[in-house]
Amino acid sequence: MAQFPDIQQPVYPFTTKIKDPSLQSEMENGLVISRARFTRTIQTFTLKWTALPVADYVTLRDFYCNTVYGGSLAFDWYYPTVDNDSYSGQLFSVRFTGGDISFDLAGPGYYSGTLTIQEV
Repeated sequence: MAQFPDIQQPVYPFTTKIKDPSLQSEMENGLVISRARFTRTIQTFTLKWTALPVADYVTLRDFYCNTVYGGSLAFDWYYPTVDNDSYSGQLFSVRFTGGDISFDLAGPGYYSGTLTIQEV
């Protein structure tokens, strides 16, 4: 499996979205019944850079376009190192999601942009 490139860490805020695995239905009498729809909880991570060096951007772009073909293939990604967080440094199997990625040339030699990855 491909490995996310070794580039500059994303900036804060670092966003993690946890998908609700439940299925809920409202009955005619107003009672809501629910059950687990999925057997596991899927997480989505939004990574943001405000000053990604050109060399790192080129590496990321090549990885996106020529290694995993956008959201086509899964890859391994390590959660950033964060003190007192059980996810710190944990390996996740993910793929790009949310459609296109978009980066701006923020200044001479630096790009800014955001991308979203989701557990597979």
